[in-house]
Amino acid sequence: MLRDGSGGARRGGETVAGGAEVLSLCRLSTGALAGLGREGLLGVLGDIERVANRLAGYRAEVLGALDALSRSGVAPDVAPHLSLRDAAGVSERDARRMVRAAGKAREHPGVLEALSGGGINAAQAEALCDARVPDGVRAELVASAAGEDTDATRRQVRRAEADHSVETPMERFERQRQARGAGWQRDHEGMLRLWAKLDPEVGAAVEAGLEALRRQYWLDDKQVRNGRRTPAQRDADVLAYALAGVTLTDTDTAAVDRLHARNRQDRHFPDQPVGDDAAIGRMLPPAQISVLIGLDGLRGSTDEMGLTDAGVELPPHIVRRLACDAEIIPMILGGPGGPADAGRARRTVPLRLRRLLIARDRHCQWPGCNQPPSRCDAHHIHHWTDGGPTDLDNLVLLCHRHHHHLHQHGHTIIPHPDGTWTTTQATEPEPANAERVGSARPRGP
Repeated sequence: MLRDGSGGARRGGETVAGGAEVLSLCRLSTGALAGLGREGLLGVLGDIERVANRLAGYRAEVLGALDALSRSGVAPDVAPHLSLRDAAGVSERDARRMVRAAGKAREHPGVLEALSGGGINAAQAEALCDARVPDGVRAELVASAAGEDTDATRRQVRRAEADHSVETPMERFERQRQARGAGWQRDHEGMLRLWAKLDPEVGAAVEAGLEALRRQYWLDDKQVRNGRRTPAQRDADVLAYALAGVTLTDTDTAAVDRLHARNRQDRHFPDQPVGDDAAIGRMLPPAQISVLIGLDGLRGSTDEMGLTDAGVELPPHIVRRLACDAEIIPMILGGPGGPADAGRARRTVPLRLRRLLIARDRHCQWPGCNQPPSRCDAHHIHHWTDGGPTDLDNLVLLCHRHHHHLHQHGHTIIPHPDGTWTTTQATEPEPANAERVGSARPRGP
């Protein structure tokens, strides 16, 4: 129970008959709080959070007891989150989140013990439970988390995963892709709320596109002295255009036009009318994604991860696919403080060669696919990092979807004299995602 009184500060807990622990925190009156100095008030806030943490741990234990009853058949419950919603008066979404977090905590007794003891908060507990590290490393993280804030704990978890990961980069990427999700709903005021969780590859592309328009809006907002919109309002306006093509002011419309004009200049066909933009509506133009990776990692001889400008790590096979038809800037980096040199940017597939490729292939050449060139990449049949030449005979148009599938699942696409293409499995397929390729016309994923 939580005691509510007006006496002196009584903290922590005590054990009473039957082994029950009393979580106690005396509530000071408004006048008593006014008499405390800054340090005293901060101490009260710390006490409140410690008790809140202990209650979160207690809730996990109670939900565990309810789950045990349900599994035993004594009190079956097909929807524990609805029971929690009714008992606690929280929203259904919050109840789902609480049940999910409680389940994670019970899977790691050391984390649950730290949470129930008040040393860590619920957000720290979830980060520690989600950490893909050996149990011994997790125990060290739990011990150090007691004196840290949530952001510091998350940084520690990321470093530990990099040093002691129990999964390969490919396994991590596949897990992240499976965890993707999004949703939207109206709140009590009728406002539409959105949320999304995207895997690193798709997230990097979406983020780059949104950042390009956000910067245009920000440059215009800098000129406004009074009534400038907040960063959150600016981001809302960016999403409004990205999702629905809506601009609220003439200034924002001009910013969008500048962005599209710059994109037309950078496209493979700068003299072509903007038919693709008109076909899909006034959407954000494709954005450039910058990835830094060593040559050995790009060639696939190491597990080195690529790093985007936003600090997002991408598995080598993803970077390898992106590098098929990309602008490459060779860089030579010295040690800390040492010399560095950056060469000139060059495209792996020059504009003139890409035009010839489009004239030859017309569309995606994956058997059965007819996606137009605007949605295709120029794929090196024999990758250029492995010595494959950048010429017409070594290139093929593949849509983004099949290009990703080819690199992810180890396929090779083979040309035939009659102008058709077939695919074969170049490497052993993954057991869960293996795709049988027949001798006739293989089907797409």
